[in-house]
Amino acid sequence: MVSSLESLRDVVINLGNTFNNQQNREKSYFDFYDESLIIHGFPPILPTNKDGFKQFIYGLWEAFPDIIITFEGIIIEGNKAVGRYNLAGTHKGTFMDLQPTNKQFKVNGMTVFTFRDSKCVERWNLVDMNSLMEQLTE
Repeated sequence: MVSSLESLRDVVINLGNTFNNQQNREKSYFDFYDESLIIHGFPPILPTNKDGFKQFIYGLWEAFPDIIITFEGIIIEGNKAVGRYNLAGTHKGTFMDLQPTNKQFKVNGMTVFTFRDSKCVERWNLVDMNSLMEQLTE
């Protein structure tokens, strides 16, 4: 377990900053996640492990190369961190069979991370997909 609440908060903030760094994210973003990772709330066609998570994230980066996550609030309890966030970006590649529209979007979401030794071992995710698809197809 991470040694203090503040350091776990720092892990989540660094995770978000790494996700947002277009030049270096592919090198180090997945280092925040343990090989035993289990994911929930992602498309059901994906495996619920780290490989499925990687497929999803690489697909996001391809469809929305400028995608940015901004955590609006982080709550820490024990080895869990809950974050409310905004995602924003521009639709430049295929996403869920939707061809690029060059439209910008901004949606809200929440995620729950469970950590062991500063690595995420489980992630629950909820994002407003209806709002996202409406913004991309209007």
